[in-house]
Amino acid sequence: MDAKRKKELKDLLMEMKEVKIAEIRQNTEEMASADGFQKDAQDFADTATNIYDKELHGDLTEKNKKLLHNIEEALAKIDEGRFGKCDKCGKDISIERLKAIPSTKLCIKCQTGAEKL
Repeated sequence: MDAKRKKELKDLLMEMKEVKIAEIRQNTEEMASADGFQKDAQDFADTATNIYDKELHGDLTEKNKKLLHNIEEALAKIDEGRFGKCDKCGKDISIERLKAIPSTKLCIKCQTGAEKL
């Protein structure tokens, strides 16, 4: 992979990282807000809604943390010169796949095989 493509993908990963960090912050704030509102809840429906909101934001936060971890791993691979190689078979991951999912760890063939299991 040439330096221009690596820079392009690194910039995309950095942008994705900033978005995920902002989403994690927002979900954390909304969970805290739901906690505060739950104390003021008047009835069962309000309490149930608050619990649902808190769980939803918690799930979104966990998902975003996993995505953030994958993004950070991809950025480390760029710095180490290992970016764009499949973790399973070691072959190059197509540039089209990297553009679509820059934090991917597997080539399409290995990913498809993993999904069939």
